[in-house]
Amino acid sequence: MRRFLIVGHRASTDPVFSLDDLAGAAGRMDILLNAANAALHLAHDLRRDVEVGLLLLGPPHPPQLVRFEGFRLRNYQPDIRSNAALVRRALVDPSRIERESSPGVFGSQANFEEALDRFGPVFVYAKEGGKDIREASLPADATFVFSDNQDLMEAEERVLTERGALVVGLGPLALQTRSETRVTRATTAATSASNDQKL
Repeated sequence: MRRFLIVGHRASTDPVFSLDDLAGAAGRMDILLNAANAALHLAHDLRRDVEVGLLLLGPPHPPQLVRFEGFRLRNYQPDIRSNAALVRRALVDPSRIERESSPGVFGSQANFEEALDRFGPVFVYAKEGGKDIREASLPADATFVFSDNQDLMEAEERVLTERGALVVGLGPLALQTRSETRVTRATTAATSASNDQKL
C-alpha cells in the first residue's frame, strides 16, 4: 500500500466552498486535488493500492482530514472540480469519528499528529534539499508527506523528525514552477520511486 498525506495550510474546511474558485476562495484546494490525482490516477483506471489524505487546515472549521482509499473509490474523476465536490461532501457535519461520505471517501476532524497516526508509522518527507529520491533507500509501506505551496510549519517538521521521517528531495536542482505542479511532480516521483524499489 502506498500512502500520501498532503497538508493544505489554507485549504478551506467550509462544506460549501466554491467549486469555481479552488485556487482562491477554497485556499489552494487545487494544489491538493492535483496531487491526489497524480497519486491515484492511471491512464484508464485508479491505483487501487494507494491511499491519499488531504489535511485541511484553513477556515472555518480546521483541522479536517479527507481520506481517499483507491480500492474503494467509485466516483473519482480526472477533473479536480468533480473531486472537490467529493471533498465538500466529506466536510459536512464534521466529527472526530471518521465516516464514509461516498464510496472510498472518508472525512473526520484530525490534526497533523492524528493524521500521521492514521497513516504511519513510517514516513518520507518531500522537501527541497533532502536526499535525492533517486538515491534514497525508501522504506516499505511508507507514507509520503507533502505540503502545499508553503513549507510545513516548524512544529510539523519537528513532529516528523521525532517520528524518524526520511527527508528526500526530487533532485539536485530546485525547480521554479507553479506550486501545484511541484507537488504533483513530487507525488508522481514518490509513486514511481516506490514502484521501482518493489521490482
